[in-house]
Amino acid sequence: MSIPVWFAVSFSVTALATGFAVWKGGPPERATGVFLFLATQATFLIADRRWIDVQFAVLALDVAALILLGALALFADRWWPMWTAGLQGLAVIIHLAFWMQHKVISLVYSIALNIIGYAVLLTLVIGTVSYIRRRKRLRAITNLDYRGAS
Repeated sequence: MSIPVWFAVSFSVTALATGFAVWKGGPPERATGVFLFLATQATFLIADRRWIDVQFAVLALDVAALILLGALALFADRWWPMWTAGLQGLAVIIHLAFWMQHKVISLVYSIALNIIGYAVLLTLVIGTVSYIRRRKRLRAITNLDYRGAS
Protein backbone atom coordinates (compact mmCIF):
# COMPACT_ATOMS: atom_id res chain seq x y z
CA MET A 1 0.00 0.00 0.00
CA SER A 2 1.49 3.30 -1.06
CA ILE A 3 0.80 6.60 0.64
CA PRO A 4 -0.36 9.37 -1.71
CA VAL A 5 1.96 12.37 -1.92
CA TRP A 6 -0.82 14.82 -0.98
CA PHE A 7 -1.44 12.86 2.23
CA ALA A 8 2.26 12.81 3.17
CA VAL A 9 2.61 16.55 2.52
CA SER A 10 -0.57 17.42 4.40
CA PHE A 11 0.32 15.23 7.37
CA SER A 12 3.85 16.66 7.48
CA VAL A 13 2.67 20.28 7.37
CA THR A 14 0.06 19.58 10.05
CA ALA A 15 2.50 17.70 12.28
CA LEU A 16 5.15 20.42 11.97
CA ALA A 17 2.77 23.32 12.60
CA THR A 18 0.90 21.74 15.49
CA GLY A 19 4.05 20.17 16.95
CA PHE A 20 5.75 23.58 16.94
CA ALA A 21 2.75 25.10 18.74
CA VAL A 22 2.70 22.34 21.36
CA TRP A 23 6.47 22.51 21.86
CA LYS A 24 6.99 26.27 22.03
CA GLY A 25 3.56 27.82 22.60
CA GLY A 26 1.64 28.86 25.65
CA PRO A 27 -1.57 27.18 26.84
CA PRO A 28 -3.81 28.54 24.01
CA GLU A 29 -1.28 27.54 21.34
CA ARG A 30 -0.81 24.08 22.85
CA ALA A 31 -4.52 23.41 23.16
CA THR A 32 -5.16 24.59 19.62
CA GLY A 33 -2.22 22.56 18.31
CA VAL A 34 -3.49 19.35 19.88
CA PHE A 35 -7.05 20.02 18.75
CA LEU A 36 -6.08 20.88 15.16
CA PHE A 37 -3.84 17.82 14.87
CA LEU A 38 -6.63 15.52 16.08
CA ALA A 39 -9.26 17.28 13.95
CA THR A 40 -7.10 17.02 10.84
CA GLN A 41 -6.54 13.31 11.38
CA ALA A 42 -10.25 12.78 12.00
CA THR A 43 -11.02 14.66 8.78
CA PHE A 44 -8.85 12.24 6.82
CA LEU A 45 -10.73 9.31 8.34
CA ILE A 46 -14.29 10.61 7.86
CA ALA A 47 -14.07 12.47 4.53
CA ASP A 48 -15.56 10.92 1.41
CA ARG A 49 -12.69 11.02 -1.10
CA ARG A 50 -15.07 11.43 -4.06
CA TRP A 51 -16.18 14.92 -2.90
CA ILE A 52 -19.43 14.59 -4.88
CA ASP A 53 -21.73 15.67 -2.08
CA VAL A 54 -21.54 17.86 1.01
CA GLN A 55 -19.14 16.41 3.55
CA PHE A 56 -21.62 16.38 6.43
CA ALA A 57 -19.26 14.64 8.86
CA VAL A 58 -16.50 17.12 8.03
CA LEU A 59 -19.03 19.96 8.30
CA ALA A 60 -19.97 18.79 11.82
CA LEU A 61 -16.29 18.64 12.77
CA ASP A 62 -15.72 22.12 11.30
CA VAL A 63 -18.69 23.53 13.23
CA ALA A 64 -17.30 22.03 16.44
CA ALA A 65 -13.90 23.55 15.61
CA LEU A 66 -15.55 26.92 14.96
CA ILE A 67 -17.26 26.81 18.36
CA LEU A 68 -14.05 25.86 20.18
CA LEU A 69 -11.88 28.37 18.30
CA GLY A 70 -14.54 31.05 18.77
CA ALA A 71 -14.52 30.42 22.52
CA LEU A 72 -10.74 30.59 22.51
CA ALA A 73 -10.90 33.90 20.63
CA LEU A 74 -13.25 35.30 23.26
CA PHE A 75 -11.26 34.23 26.31
CA ALA A 76 -7.57 34.04 25.31
CA ASP A 77 -5.32 37.05 25.70
CA ARG A 78 -4.05 36.62 22.15
CA TRP A 79 -4.92 38.23 18.81
CA TRP A 80 -4.39 35.21 16.53
CA PRO A 81 -7.41 33.14 17.70
CA MET A 82 -9.71 35.74 16.16
CA TRP A 83 -8.13 35.11 12.76
CA THR A 84 -8.18 31.36 13.29
CA ALA A 85 -11.86 31.38 14.26
CA GLY A 86 -12.67 33.67 11.32
CA LEU A 87 -10.96 31.34 8.86
CA GLN A 88 -12.73 28.37 10.44
CA GLY A 89 -16.02 30.23 9.98
CA LEU A 90 -15.13 30.65 6.32
CA ALA A 91 -14.66 26.88 6.06
CA VAL A 92 -18.16 26.35 7.48
CA ILE A 93 -19.56 28.90 5.01
CA ILE A 94 -17.89 27.01 2.13
CA HIS A 95 -19.64 23.80 3.25
CA LEU A 96 -22.98 25.61 3.44
CA ALA A 97 -22.49 27.31 0.07
CA PHE A 98 -21.76 23.98 -1.61
CA TRP A 99 -24.81 22.48 0.09
CA MET A 100 -27.04 25.27 -1.21
CA GLN A 101 -25.59 25.38 -4.73
CA HIS A 102 -24.29 22.08 -6.12
CA LYS A 103 -23.20 23.75 -9.36
CA VAL A 104 -19.86 24.41 -7.69
CA ILE A 105 -17.35 21.89 -8.92
CA SER A 106 -16.42 19.44 -6.18
CA LEU A 107 -12.72 20.01 -6.89
CA VAL A 108 -13.20 23.68 -6.00
CA TYR A 109 -15.02 22.62 -2.80
CA SER A 110 -12.16 20.32 -1.82
CA ILE A 111 -9.39 22.78 -2.68
CA ALA A 112 -11.11 25.68 -0.91
CA LEU A 113 -11.43 23.69 2.31
CA ASN A 114 -7.80 22.57 2.09
CA ILE A 115 -6.54 26.11 1.53
CA ILE A 116 -8.55 27.31 4.53
CA GLY A 117 -7.10 24.45 6.60
CA TYR A 118 -3.56 25.52 5.75
CA ALA A 119 -4.44 29.14 6.55
CA VAL A 120 -5.73 28.05 9.98
CA LEU A 121 -2.44 26.23 10.60
CA LEU A 122 -0.53 29.32 9.46
CA THR A 123 -2.34 31.50 12.02
CA LEU A 124 -1.38 28.99 14.71
CA VAL A 125 2.29 29.15 13.68
CA ILE A 126 2.22 32.96 13.55
CA GLY A 127 0.55 33.03 16.96
CA THR A 128 3.17 30.70 18.41
CA VAL A 129 6.02 32.83 17.02
CA SER A 130 4.30 35.90 18.48
CA TYR A 131 4.09 34.17 21.87
CA ILE A 132 7.79 33.25 21.76
CA ARG A 133 8.76 36.84 20.89
CA ARG A 134 6.56 38.23 23.67
CA ARG A 135 8.16 35.88 26.21
CA LYS A 136 11.64 36.99 25.10
CA ARG A 137 10.66 40.67 25.43
CA LEU A 138 9.22 40.10 28.92
CA ARG A 139 12.30 38.14 29.95
CA ALA A 140 14.54 40.98 28.72
CA ILE A 141 12.50 43.57 30.62
CA THR A 142 12.55 41.42 33.77
CA ASN A 143 16.33 40.96 33.51
CA LEU A 144 16.81 44.72 33.11
CA ASP A 145 14.72 45.35 36.23
CA TYR A 146 16.76 42.87 38.26
CA ARG A 147 20.08 44.26 37.04
CA GLY A 148 18.98 47.82 37.68
CA ALA A 149 17.92 47.01 41.27
CA SER A 150 21.37 45.72 42.31
